[in-house]
Amino acid sequence: MGGVRQAGVVLVFVMNFVRAFGIMSSVVAAPVAAAVAVDSDAARLAAGLDAHAARDYDTARGRLRPLADRGSAIAETLLGVMAAKGEGVKADPAAAVGWWLRAANRGYAPAQLALAKALAAGRGVAPDAGTAWVWARLAAGAGNGTRAEASALAERLGRGFSAARLAELEGKRASWRPWPGA
Repeated sequence: MGGVRQAGVVLVFVMNFVRAFGIMSSVVAAPVAAAVAVDSDAARLAAGLDAHAARDYDTARGRLRPLADRGSAIAETLLGVMAAKGEGVKADPAAAVGWWLRAANRGYAPAQLALAKALAAGRGVAPDAGTAWVWARLAAGAGNGTRAEASALAERLGRGFSAARLAELEGKRASWRPWPGA
């Protein structure tokens, strides 16, 4: 029963954390629920989140990094947030973009939205409205809590494109596939 309680605590914390970053919280419910099903990774994720809540960023990074190295899109996204905000280290928007790109390529909608925002604003990467539009549309298509915000971003970006350019970008969106095994 402790695992179920721990899963609930982790889910509530992650939802609050992601909400603070500006990504809709319902997006993380299913992935976190899946993550906590694996005890060792759940414990690492919970430990990383607890350390982050305590502002022990070195410990948080130490707990999250092995998960990210094994392909956890949640850990990658949270490491991106920490890099973007400069939590425990000097803010590094380029490193944040790198983490979000990894998680986005796994199909994780919150990372896709964070990456789209970075590309649209030119934070940590050269501004690229077209690529931002593609990632925003992918996040919007996830059918979860990122839909409204990602759709609004894509709509705003799309106003600057011709019909031909939008068709080209839509082709890129339609042909996108997550990394194998993601």
